[in-house]
Amino acid sequence: MSESIPKEIIGIAYASEWDHIKQFIKALLEMTLNSEEQYSLIVLNAFINNKRYEEYDVQIKSKAQIKLLSSITDFEKISLYQYSEYKRNIINISKDKNVIVLTAQYMGPEIDHTNYFDFAIYLDSFDLPYFSDNKGNVFECHEIMEIIHKFKPQAHKKIKKPKPPKKLETFKSEVGIYEKITTKNAIWNGNETKAFQKWKMRVHKEFRERTGGFPYYKGKITQKYELYLNNLIKKPVFKKTPPNKSKAKKPIVRKPITKKRVDKQKSPAKKLKSLNLEAKIYKKITGKNAIYGGRITKAFENWKLKMHKGFQQKESGKPYYRGALAQKYKKYLNSL
Repeated sequence: MSESIPKEIIGIAYASEWDHIKQFIKALLEMTLNSEEQYSLIVLNAFINNKRYEEYDVQIKSKAQIKLLSSITDFEKISLYQYSEYKRNIINISKDKNVIVLTAQYMGPEIDHTNYFDFAIYLDSFDLPYFSDNKGNVFECHEIMEIIHKFKPQAHKKIKKPKPPKKLETFKSEVGIYEKITTKNAIWNGNETKAFQKWKMRVHKEFRERTGGFPYYKGKITQKYELYLNNLIKKPVFKKTPPNKSKAKKPIVRKPITKKRVDKQKSPAKKLKSLNLEAKIYKKITGKNAIYGGRITKAFENWKLKMHKGFQQKESGKPYYRGALAQKYKKYLNSL
């Protein structure tokens, strides 16, 4: 059950721990990678095998290719993402001065992250978030609040208001392609039109989904994106002219409508894991089965959520711990 729950990890550590953090990323990739669902790796402003790359991208298709992470010694940003019909796993690593920030959103088994980051937050859709440090200590929400209240900050410094971001320059290649395709002006009275701005956003999204690359880098348009734009006008779309309609009305002959037989393909039912203590208690209390037609019933799911909420309010604990029922929760169920 824990493998189907969306999870998120936010970790912060000093840059000196990069080699240690790479071990965590490799372990996470090995747990979520398979032959049918590959990862796309994009690294910006990096040193790989002692060579400098402004942008480096590659597909990780096997567990042997995960070793490529070992050759990355320095970087500005790393993105790893895996899209499929059933999964959307995203790992982003950013480096700012001497601090590394990792965010991982994935669906898979739980992984122990408590010894890798100076400070980390773990979240899933069923349990309350918890916090950890690099010594393996785990803190609940009420404990972290006590730590914050005990901390005495220094005198507040005046915060300088951030300067507004510079407007991204309008590139001639984008303007030219847009005007050739639409026969409309991209610039009006010295400003970009709203139609041109919407078109750019749509093309940026399509470019990212198809190539996995970035349209801009450090305020400049990338070569891959320029090639992508030029390819948009290589295949002109010709509109078919409608045939001339004769004024004389032709008799309408209607053919009998034959209904085509449509074979409905039943989607294969997912294999369900063996029922745990919750299902047994549910059947004992309600006299109803937790499984019907090979699937978990909605009534059973609603009952579980109700039990989780009641347990957390009374015991202030988690019903699950690392994918298994907590001992306190087992006692709570048996007492019903």
